[in-house]
Amino acid sequence: MPNFSYKAIDNKGEEESGFIISNTIEEAKEELKNRKLIPLKINEAKKYFKFNLFSKISSSKLSLICRQLSVLVNSGIPVDQSLDSVSEQIDPHISSILKQVSLRVKSGYKLSESLEEFPESFDKLFCSLIKAGESSGELGIILEKTSEFLEKKAKMSQEIIGALVYPLILFGVAIGIISLLLIYVVPSVVSQFNNLDQQLPFLTQILLNFSYILSNPFFYLGLIFLIIVFILLIKLYGLEKSKLKFHKFLLSIPILKNFLIDADLSRFASSLSILRTGSVSILKALDISSSTISNDFLRNSISKASSKVGEGESIAKSLETIVQIPPIFIQMISSGEKTGNLEKMLDKLSNYLDTRFQNSTKVAMNLLEPLVIIILGVFVALIVLAILLPLIQLNTLSTL
Repeated sequence: MPNFSYKAIDNKGEEESGFIISNTIEEAKEELKNRKLIPLKINEAKKYFKFNLFSKISSSKLSLICRQLSVLVNSGIPVDQSLDSVSEQIDPHISSILKQVSLRVKSGYKLSESLEEFPESFDKLFCSLIKAGESSGELGIILEKTSEFLEKKAKMSQEIIGALVYPLILFGVAIGIISLLLIYVVPSVVSQFNNLDQQLPFLTQILLNFSYILSNPFFYLGLIFLIIVFILLIKLYGLEKSKLKFHKFLLSIPILKNFLIDADLSRFASSLSILRTGSVSILKALDISSSTISNDFLRNSISKASSKVGEGESIAKSLETIVQIPPIFIQMISSGEKTGNLEKMLDKLSNYLDTRFQNSTKVAMNLLEPLVIIILGVFVALIVLAILLPLIQLNTLSTL
């Protein structure tokens, strides 16, 4: 819908300017008259180009936007002016989106309604949190809490990525070196023993066969074919069903499941706390908060359990049936419901799970680096041993 800039005179005879969103200039004039304004000048406003390629805003950038908006809104500055101020201090592609949001706010739309026009940049949860702030009259406070929530989410992702970078680089380089050894070095060395009538050692023969497989182009063609068949089977069987079973399998892996559950439940508890602080109904808050859970199986389980809350059950009681949820999560929610401090208890629970996740991640990553080195060292040692064994065997025969 086009944006129009206008100048008009109000019923006090004072000049007013601003923006309005309407289909045509005629409709814009009619809207101004409905506002008891006499239009002097109406022009189509400059359209800011929307970068579809970069429309997704990262959690860290969104956290910064919320932090700045909360400071400005809490200082009494109108939302549209706050948006304009923030848009001048941020990346160009995000700035263009914020300016379009500001235009809609100036035209009379609520901030949450304006944000909903950009689903690629602002997801359902974010818009719901803003709507909760508007409904409760505490937009500034909700913006601040949302900023903390997004900052925590971004920090969690950065810690995982940062911890995995070194092991992944090391693993990639080592795999490349091992592949080169198997494809070029092992065959050329072992070929020196082909003229001898002696049988190659078992380990050498295995690595030599594996080397032939890797150097055969039909191996890669077969691998591509299997991948295509696998994708077709998933589509035929159903992507959602396959994904659901895979996510359920992930939650059965002893160590990995603790990381996944802690991260998901931390986000769930934090978003539920913010929504309840904004006076969102418990059923709607549970529905929106469940969307923050990345594991499909856990999300579906919580969504099904949450439906029992509408039948009169407590949140803690409804979640007890989900075996993947740790007992402490149920106990703290139950305590919050009994004392009437559910929002504060959810906030504490989120911080506890977040701290536990960070500590577990640090321990796991500290163990992962030497583990990767040991595993790769074993592979290299096997290759070296496979090359040395024929030499040792030949030397033994020559001494007889």
